[in-house]
Amino acid sequence: MGAWIIEARSEKSAKINFMEEGSSRSIIAKLGVAILVIALIDLFFLNYWVLKSGKLKVESGKSDEVREIEPEASPSPVESDSTHSSSPAPPPAGATETTTIVEKETVIQTAQKEIFIPIGSGSLKKKDWDDIAGLEVTIDTTKYREIDSIIFEATIWPEGGNGRAYARLKNISDSNPLVESQISHAGATGELKTSGNIPMPSGSKKYGVQAKTDIENFEAHVENARIKITLR
Repeated sequence: MGAWIIEARSEKSAKINFMEEGSSRSIIAKLGVAILVIALIDLFFLNYWVLKSGKLKVESGKSDEVREIEPEASPSPVESDSTHSSSPAPPPAGATETTTIVEKETVIQTAQKEIFIPIGSGSLKKKDWDDIAGLEVTIDTTKYREIDSIIFEATIWPEGGNGRAYARLKNISDSNPLVESQISHAGATGELKTSGNIPMPSGSKKYGVQAKTDIENFEAHVENARIKITLR
């Protein structure tokens, strides 16, 4: 009898345990289904929100593009007075206009193919050769084709006709006097003197005038010094 009671109790406990396990499994299954449903709902709303946001962005971009390509209304042309646009505005009252004048060296060419290059005038009181200040000129012989001769001309005289006055050209660029250009005159009045043919070096060189007198106390005057280039 006691054994039967114990066995009955064991069967009852087993049934209770089985029912509890079944109930737990049912609860877990229901929770799983609920979680799955909630996840699906969240996923649906998330996809819906993403699609809606993308559509709004696309529509916004299209509207921006439409606004960008809309042509702007061109302004109406403004009529201007032709006289005002063509003529410069007058200077204000009291304003002064500054004009810069550049003096160029005067080179004279005659019909006989003679070119005269002026140098200037000056005087010097020296017994030895020395440069007359300010009498300088730059000549580029390559600019003249077929040169036949180059000579030095000047009106010279010693002060008061005392002694003899001398003048010549000097190649300042090479610091070389041109002895072939030497001229001289003894007399109280000036006289135009002409040198022999001068073998000038080729290229651009600066030339000056030198002078001296026999008697140091009297000046050597040189006026209208110039170089004459004769072409063939």
